[in-house]
Amino acid sequence: MIRKSILTAMAPAAILATAAFATPALAGEVTVTLTDVRPDAGDLYVSLQSESQFMRAGAIAEQVIENPKDGTITATFGDVPDGRYALMVWHDIDGDGTFSMGPMGPADGWSMIGGAQLRGMPTFAEQSFTLEGSAQVTEPVLYPRDGE
Repeated sequence: MIRKSILTAMAPAAILATAAFATPALAGEVTVTLTDVRPDAGDLYVSLQSESQFMRAGAIAEQVIENPKDGTITATFGDVPDGRYALMVWHDIDGDGTFSMGPMGPADGWSMIGGAQLRGMPTFAEQSFTLEGSAQVTEPVLYPRDGE
């Protein structure tokens, strides 16, 4: 009985000692610069996604830039834990609140890392970057050609 009460009394102290020496997860800042944005063309959605979120609902960090007026937009995300992330951008140019697809691909504006060179389905491995502290990402926003 005495042994059990000593162990019970020591458990909270051991947990607190372990927590005091645990290494905190590092968090940094990601600055995203988007070029070639069509001004006054609808809301622009910018997000960072983990591999499990890639091209699905959900994000580590996200911002909505209401109807941007300039061709270059900067979004800054703070307190992003170190890790690997994909940049996902959607410009809702038709204003319907969904990412629209046409017969030849996206009907809305979009961007991701390496998007301009993409010639097939995107993959997390190719469209992501590793964050260690802070990062700056610059990508153009791509739009469908007229008639697509």
